[in-house]
Amino acid sequence: MTAIAPEAVLGALRDGWFTDRATAWEKAGAVPREDVERLAGHGLLGMTVGTAHHGSGLPLVDVTEVHRLVAAASPSLHSLLVVHTMVCHALHRWAVRETRDALLPELATGRVLAAFALTETSGGADAGALATTIDRDGDTLRVTGEKRWLSFGRIADAYLVFGRTEGQDSCVLVDAGSAVRVEPEPPTAGLRAAQLARVTFDGATAPVARAVGRPGTGIPFVATSCLTLGRLCVAAGAVGIARAALDLAVGHAATRTTGGRRLGDHQLVRGLLADAALATESAAHYVRSAAREIEDHAPTAAVTAAGAKLLASRAATSVTAAASRLLGAEGQTEDHPLARLVTAARVHEVIEGPTEVLQDVVAAALLRDPGTTKDGGPLRSGARRLRGLPHRPAVTEAAPGSHPPHTPANGWGDPSRKVEQR
Repeated sequence: MTAIAPEAVLGALRDGWFTDRATAWEKAGAVPREDVERLAGHGLLGMTVGTAHHGSGLPLVDVTEVHRLVAAASPSLHSLLVVHTMVCHALHRWAVRETRDALLPELATGRVLAAFALTETSGGADAGALATTIDRDGDTLRVTGEKRWLSFGRIADAYLVFGRTEGQDSCVLVDAGSAVRVEPEPPTAGLRAAQLARVTFDGATAPVARAVGRPGTGIPFVATSCLTLGRLCVAAGAVGIARAALDLAVGHAATRTTGGRRLGDHQLVRGLLADAALATESAAHYVRSAAREIEDHAPTAAVTAAGAKLLASRAATSVTAAASRLLGAEGQTEDHPLARLVTAARVHEVIEGPTEVLQDVVAAALLRDPGTTKDGGPLRSGARRLRGLPHRPAVTEAAPGSHPPHTPANGWGDPSRKVEQR
């Protein structure tokens, strides 16, 4: 990591306390709020928030390195980092100034934990099939609907909810409260401690100032940009899982003997290790490339992030499988670190877009401009017009701080009001 990365974050992640607690979280099936707050005090939740709002404002390449370290120890805590980062991004980019100034410092310091409320039972991976409604009643927005599998939804203080307003996609930040019913989801292998929740909004209200973007931008602008960043973070976590599994495999092969020979001296074993190392490092390089594209606002960033998540999640699956074969029965025991990595790898092929959806995104970019692969940039040209969500109209993502033309920042007020730039 570069010199500007806060040493407190690195120190916390490399401290024995973190490793021990991460193991305890997975066994207990929950990351306690007090442990989240302790890590937030080291800057873990404010890495992508600017210093003006009490965050670190780290470059995304450094942020992905932190996500790698966290996911290797606790995939569950990593899921909080992912959704929290997405909510912070949405507020920074699409909320009105008063909402940004009031809430970003609370999110960056961990005084407020936020969940990302997009997925619904019937919609699955189709973000356009929203049944939740967000209706306006004077200066109030009223939310009705049910969201599923929200990471840390059980202890969240606020929810970034996507729904429909008069037939258009919309988005609003809703506080936890009496009209928000939270129920635990069944335990999920790989994210046992992520406090997954089913959250029902029974006419929950929020002021109009909490709208994030205007009606019509909820999916093509807000969700798409959040998912691009989320896929980068998940990809970084998958690299962390792959590297942790590779370390276990190498350590085992270097010290275990069979028939008087070191396990690592067998050619087939060396082949497994070589393939695992190359898969891991290839994914790591791709993740760093995607981070730079997102930070540079490249038109190819959404597809590159989808490719990074696809490559990294596959690396996690293949490397943990190779490690399982090498460690044998030892790696299958419930308390062994590898067992947790194996289940986490499976989860990473599903969250933030399953493998098949991401294949569709990448392939669609290629097919839009046949022949671009010969120029050494297989995703570059076609990706310029493809945003990361399949089966939706192609949109051009606006630059940070901008909004669709002729609309106020949150889109719910006087259309003649000047658009805020940031």
